[in-house]
Amino acid sequence: MTQNQTKERRGLVSETGLFLFPGIFFWIVAVAYALVADAEPIGTMVFVGLGFMFFFVSGFLWLTSRRVDFRPSDNEEGNIDEAEGEYGEFNSSSWWPLVVGVASALVAAGFAVGWWMFGLGLVVSAIGAVGYALENNRGHYSH
Repeated sequence: MTQNQTKERRGLVSETGLFLFPGIFFWIVAVAYALVADAEPIGTMVFVGLGFMFFFVSGFLWLTSRRVDFRPSDNEEGNIDEAEGEYGEFNSSSWWPLVVGVASALVAAGFAVGWWMFGLGLVVSAIGAVGYALENNRGHYSH
């Protein structure tokens, strides 16, 4: 593939397909479910909604691919050393994702258990989000 052909192609092709095909799958399942379950509305709409969620992400990635340059990872004939360089800053260990995960579980359980647990989950969620966002501003990883 020449340099000009590489410039003409768009990036994010594999990511767009990664979300497009499950969307198609869930819409096919929705039609099959509607036929088998006698058009039961809740289950049918769940599968239709799942398809829309995947299509939404796929559409976002397709629109983003129009603005993103062709990446070395999109080139099927590319070498691994073409993608070298800095990709960002990552901490070696962080407890904040665990706090955010526990908060998500508390919020979800709050719908079944009671509003007091939902509120507790929101408080823990706020603490986790602030801690996660500001973890590089204090302590060992500050800069």
